[in-house]
Amino acid sequence: MIRVENIKKTFSKRPIIESVSFTAKKGECLALCGGNGAGKSTILKMLTGIHTPDEGHISLNGVEAKRNSISYRDQFAYMPDDLTFHPLVTGREALDFSAELQKIARGRVEEVLELTGLVEHAGKRIKTYSKGMQQRLSFAQSLLSEAPVLFLDEPTNGLDPYWVHRLKEIIIEQKRVGQTILFTTHMLPIVEQLADRLVFLQDGGLLVNESVGQLLKQNPSLDEVLFSEYVK
Repeated sequence: MIRVENIKKTFSKRPIIESVSFTAKKGECLALCGGNGAGKSTILKMLTGIHTPDEGHISLNGVEAKRNSISYRDQFAYMPDDLTFHPLVTGREALDFSAELQKIARGRVEEVLELTGLVEHAGKRIKTYSKGMQQRLSFAQSLLSEAPVLFLDEPTNGLDPYWVHRLKEIIIEQKRVGQTILFTTHMLPIVEQLADRLVFLQDGGLLVNESVGQLLKQNPSLDEVLFSEYVK
């Protein structure tokens, strides 16, 4: 479902991503992790078509962006970490607009508002929303299309413990119905709870590309295995 093959990216003659490859199958959840500046955001921007790899190939559901950018765009939904909504529109208006652009039935707007606990606040202007509510609205817009692949950039940022729990439940359900999910995070316990595979970057290179279950087989936590065996 997600195939990344030997991608490289350079900015101002400085290598940012060097020969990174990984895959995720249908219904799998892949966590993309690493320290600040490791290259997570650059890879996510290449996956979503914001940047183009200098070398290598990326395909989603067998569709390569270089060959068919329109069909490629239809394969994924994206929750960025910095999505800003117009403060004077309501939550429902923001989702209605996104649904109209994507030719999605209005009924789906009500479904995602319910999923993300925003029904009671849907008629309020976004300028009145807390950080957590805006994050849930961003998550809601990423759920609208029910695309085969879902990209989530730091989805738990700004969420209280209850909504971190609910977001995990929703992701598990999306996996169950066959959606393939890639998310970035700094929180390794969430990786342990959600991810089937871990891709860990360091200095633009691939440090770990393993099954989470395999990594935890002889270790009590990802902290233990990563920072004792890999990250120095």
